[in-house]
Parts: sequence; C-alpha cells; structure tokens
Amino acid sequence: MVRSIVSSRVRRSGLRFSYYLGAMLRQVHLRLRLANLVCGVLPDFSSGALRGRLYRAVGLDIADSAFIMGNLELIAGSPNGFYDKLHVGRGAVIGNHITINVDADVRIGANVALSPFVRIYTGTHHLGPGSNRRLYPLIAKAILPGVTVGHGSIVAAGAVVTEGVPADSYVEGNPARVTRQLPWGDR
Repeated sequence: MVRSIVSSRVRRSGLRFSYYLGAMLRQVHLRLRLANLVCGVLPDFSSGALRGRLYRAVGLDIADSAFIMGNLELIAGSPNGFYDKLHVGRGAVIGNHITINVDADVRIGANVALSPFVRIYTGTHHLGPGSNRRLYPLIAKAILPGVTVGHGSIVAAGAVVTEGVPADSYVEGNPARVTRQLPWGDR
C-alpha cells in the first residue's frame, strides 16, 4: 500500500516535471538562438543584408531588401506561431538593440526605419478586480497593441502611443498626442 502511494506520487511528479521541461524547451527558440549566435560575430552596421538573410533562413518573414543592423531580441509569452508573427517589409531598416514581443502579429512596413533601442510590446492582459491587477513598468517608448502609426509619422522618445496616429504626424507625450503635422510625407 505504502509502496503504491509513493510510486503514484513519483509518477505524478515525473509527469509534472516533463510538462514543465517541455514548456521551457518550447520557449528556447533554437533556430533564433542559432541565427543570433552567427550574427553576433558580424560587425553591427556593415552586415545588415546578411542578417536579414539569416533571419529569413530560420523562418522569419523578412523581405529581401530589409537591412538589420544588430541582433533581434524576439520574446513571447507563448511559443505558438513564434516565427509567423513578425513581418518586415521591403526596404525596412532595423537598428541595433531592438526588442520585439511577438505575442501578436507585428508588421514593420516597407521603408520603415526603427532607430536603436526601440522596444515593441504586443502582450496584453485582462484587468480583473483590484486585487488581481498587476503593475507593469512603462518602457522608454511604447506602441500599444492594435495601434497603427501612419506613413511618414514620427513618435518622440518617451511617447506612449495608445491610439492610431495619422499619416505625416509628430506625436509626443504620455499618452501620445499629435503636436504638429509634418510636411513631405512621400519624400
């Protein structure tokens, strides 16, 4: 009887361990780690086209003419569809030290430039009663999920974009507000 109880507890703990081990291994994203390892030995600013090819080879949707200046830090809370959620358009330039959370689709359009140290977070959570809420620290620049930044617009450092930004606009503040219209949108 005692041996049977101990045996069932060991079996349950072994199943629990294998469940958590499997979840951790799915979060590793080995293909991305391998691409970052190879890209890590390349000079930052002179090998952007090669980085784009490497990231495309591991399964990310990166256009042929995209230029990536440094390693991409891609993070996600869920491993489902990890490699299918980032889309980088032709002619896009992505600076170094970019962090992108791919809990939802992220589309970086054609000819878009992301400056160094930009962070894009798409993770959301439901707000519950006060006792269930959590406080998340704000980042230097945030563009919240579902928000579209129009063609030719500029988002100031420290801005938190909570709603759509019209084309050719300059936004700043928390929450971000349009402070002026910009000329030369198709330049």
